[in-house]
Amino acid sequence: MAHPKVRYLLDNFEDEVASLLMMAITVILILQICTRYFLGDPLSWTEEVSRHLFVWLVFFGTSGAIRDRSHIAVDLVNAHLPPRTRLVVMLGSNILVLFFLVNLLYWGARAVGRMWSLQTATLEIPFGLVYTVFPITATLMIIRTLAQMRQDVRAGGNIARSVTAGLG
Repeated sequence: MAHPKVRYLLDNFEDEVASLLMMAITVILILQICTRYFLGDPLSWTEEVSRHLFVWLVFFGTSGAIRDRSHIAVDLVNAHLPPRTRLVVMLGSNILVLFFLVNLLYWGARAVGRMWSLQTATLEIPFGLVYTVFPITATLMIIRTLAQMRQDVRAGGNIARSVTAGLG
């Protein structure tokens, strides 16, 4: 069994990364405001860095939402299905999600390769570095979705009822 701190980090990885990204964005935007106010001209790189970090924040937040089952869902019918049918519906929808995520992983990895030779406007770092968020978070989301499917199968569809019951 994993050490409790390691287990916590694995269970909350997306939250920890998103927190760090949000702190970095906040510090950078405060720096931009201060340099604009006190120096009359903001630092040239702050807008670009905060924009790229925000994109990373959104994707890590999406992975965390998959982990927590907190994505928007219409569960009116699903909540009233018998557990076995609910399980089939949940697994079917997760298979569709996996199809999307595998495509995100594939095309995201291709985008990283294509964009590696292009540089960002201000920082002059490879755009491919910015685009690595796609394959990284797609992989995390695939792992989280497979873990949910495993939980659902083990619970026989009852986990779906407990999740959807709290949302209605």
